[in-house]
Amino acid sequence: MLSIEGDAGFYRPKKLSDAIRLKKILGDKTLVIAGGTLAVQLLNKYLVEPEAIISLEDLPISYVKVAGRRVEIGATTTVASLLKHRDLPQALAEAARSIHGLALREAATVGGNLMAPAPAGDLATALMALDAEVLLRGSKGARAVPLSKFYRGALQYNIRRDELIYAVRVRRVPGFSAFRKFTAYRYSGPTIASVAVGLDLDRRRIRRAAVSVGGLTTHPYRATAAERVLTGREPSRETFEDAAQRVADGVSITHGLYSEAYLRRLVSALFVRAVEKVMS
Repeated sequence: MLSIEGDAGFYRPKKLSDAIRLKKILGDKTLVIAGGTLAVQLLNKYLVEPEAIISLEDLPISYVKVAGRRVEIGATTTVASLLKHRDLPQALAEAARSIHGLALREAATVGGNLMAPAPAGDLATALMALDAEVLLRGSKGARAVPLSKFYRGALQYNIRRDELIYAVRVRRVPGFSAFRKFTAYRYSGPTIASVAVGLDLDRRRIRRAAVSVGGLTTHPYRATAAERVLTGREPSRETFEDAAQRVADGVSITHGLYSEAYLRRLVSALFVRAVEKVMS
């Protein structure tokens, strides 16, 4: 028997196993919420018309665990909670700090941010450059999906009907990372575009490069063309300028408010700023 409370299609399970069973029973017309910031946007824009809502607020999946080179963050961990931890990779910490507004920080969760379409999703952009894995649990057990393979299109994800995100895992790989974004207003407002960069240097060569971009499409993506330019080369201005020109290669830009030419120049500039931070 499910140990949940339900009223008019609203459910607040207290166990992850109950939430999973409930999601399987209620089906595809179910909206899963935690902080509710994403849900409000989706409902206001009529992007979803749920027949039932499952709140994860009472589940024990709000935490940050650091074990060796791994950091595991529970899905309902808020941005405000993230900011209390000093062991986070730099790019993730910077992305969390870039989310302004006390009320938003107290409500927005890591799991919700992963599901948020552009212009939201700053944490997702940073996590993608950190080779994060989305940890899912369903009736058949748990599995880990690389964040770079989690997105399948607008509001479409690599998640099964009975699965829930319970955490995200980041490996603290060698090297340094940074996150930069450009907003509609000077210090706040919706994100227009964002870039996260991770570099690992070995004897003045770039051994590993990770570049992710948010805001141009419905979800963040890895800028693999820029990563190929960086890998194996010296971390010079020439190298970074070459890579900056490839950050938006092969991308079909879906942002409806700004021209494609402007956005391509913008992410190139953000990439350079992020790299400068990494190298400083």
